[in-house]
Amino acid sequence: MEIFLIIGIFLYISIAIDILQTTLSMQGGGWLTSRISHLFWKFFLLISGRNGKSKILGHAGYILLTSIVFVWVFFLWASFTFILYSYPGAVEASSSKIPADFWQLVYYAGFSISTLGMGDYIPTSNFVKILTSFYSFTGLILLTMSVTYFIPVLSAVIEQRKLGVKLSALGNSPQEIVLNAWNGNNFERLTNKIDGISDSIVKYSQQHRAYPVIHYFHSTDPETTVILQLARLFEALHIIRYKVPEDTSPPLEDLRPLIIAFQNYFKVVSQVTHFSIKDANPKKTNINRLYELKLIPEKSEILLPDHETKHRRLFSTLIYFDGWSWGEVDPKNS
Repeated sequence: MEIFLIIGIFLYISIAIDILQTTLSMQGGGWLTSRISHLFWKFFLLISGRNGKSKILGHAGYILLTSIVFVWVFFLWASFTFILYSYPGAVEASSSKIPADFWQLVYYAGFSISTLGMGDYIPTSNFVKILTSFYSFTGLILLTMSVTYFIPVLSAVIEQRKLGVKLSALGNSPQEIVLNAWNGNNFERLTNKIDGISDSIVKYSQQHRAYPVIHYFHSTDPETTVILQLARLFEALHIIRYKVPEDTSPPLEDLRPLIIAFQNYFKVVSQVTHFSIKDANPKKTNINRLYELKLIPEKSEILLPDHETKHRRLFSTLIYFDGWSWGEVDPKNS
């Protein structure tokens, strides 16, 4: 019976650590929650046909959030059941005094962690009484922490949607963002907004770190999907930094808040996701209109730094695993 005691203790420690890391650490989901979320999302991608506009993906977020709580309850329930099963006669029927069998222990463990306390089965020793109280308190804490976890997660989802809408106003493609930013003399239409945009991206990044599950609250509208909007803005930033001539492009200091915001975003995403970055570089952005307006020297070919190329591949990977394609970033070039 010792093996059941070991299994029960192991399950309890594992799920307790996972719950604490997920709800309180602000460093992303616990090991179990992160893996379950990743596998869950891959399953939804599969049944949706990897179609970002699928309504199936639109329901994934709240189903996953509920499933995580059920997993926590299941592991806690299984933990208590195995520990009780390792002690023969730990629980008995209150009327007949007959020791509970395995399924009756499952029933007893379930109503104990739910703090329901039916009374038709009772512990037979002081140790089991204390253990029952311990698991009852754990169940109560789990319920409380689940509710307190839901509220900031849903708030972060709202902020994520707001960021997507905010960035969509800049333009529907990288080239359009650059064109909308140009006033005929400079890019003040964009640089005047950079501080606010950067703050929003940093806030989103930190919420993504604290609650990685928000990544799975999928928007089926490509015009307001935050990952597509971030990729468009990042491509536009590349154009302004590396292709627009120095005498026309904004000073680096004006762009620095946005550059740092993206660097922070990449760091966070690399820490909390479990995707392997694609080796292939995404398609080059369409900038023909910028050539026509002489904003960019004709057919100038400037190689991006290696780290910037890697970041483009990271965006391409994130977009792919969100059910979209790179063509959604630059629709006129797809």
